[in-house]
Amino acid sequence: MKDRKEYIEKNRHLFDDKEPSTDHIKRFEALLNKQENIINNKKETNSKRRILFIKIASAAASIALIVGVGIKFYAPKSIGTTTPDIENVNSIDEFQATNDYYNQQMEEYIADIMCKLSNTETDNQAQLSEDLQKIVENNNVFVQEMKQNENKEIAIRYLVKHYKANIEALENINKKLGKVTNC
Repeated sequence: MKDRKEYIEKNRHLFDDKEPSTDHIKRFEALLNKQENIINNKKETNSKRRILFIKIASAAASIALIVGVGIKFYAPKSIGTTTPDIENVNSIDEFQATNDYYNQQMEEYIADIMCKLSNTETDNQAQLSEDLQKIVENNNVFVQEMKQNENKEIAIRYLVKHYKANIEALENINKKLGKVTNC
């Protein structure tokens, strides 16, 4: 390696007066263009990634906004969550107040389900109407049985459990029917 360096240094006058060939200039320009393209492609790729990220973030924000507005305006009206004041009433009134409270919740679910049923197939309407009728009839029979119970505390406890089970069943039916904007 030192021999070449020494040869070039000693004979520099031979090399300084000659121009590189035209092919050399073309190859050099091609290398420069290639490096520029690589740099531009990296910038372009980064720019595309950034734009893609912004698009995805914008779409996600839009969806979140639409869902929020939908929940705010199209969700079923809140069901009364106030519990009856049972401290100042006797056990018969307590039983009746509890029954009225949960019965009102059931009726609201049934009304919503019936509205949604009007927008479903007739086969589904018939079957679900029968199921709802059975739930209502069984509920009425159970409430009458509990009214006859002498221990009102136990009657109220079982009444609450019964209504919660019925309301949960109605919630499941309601969810399966989906969201209908007309109701």
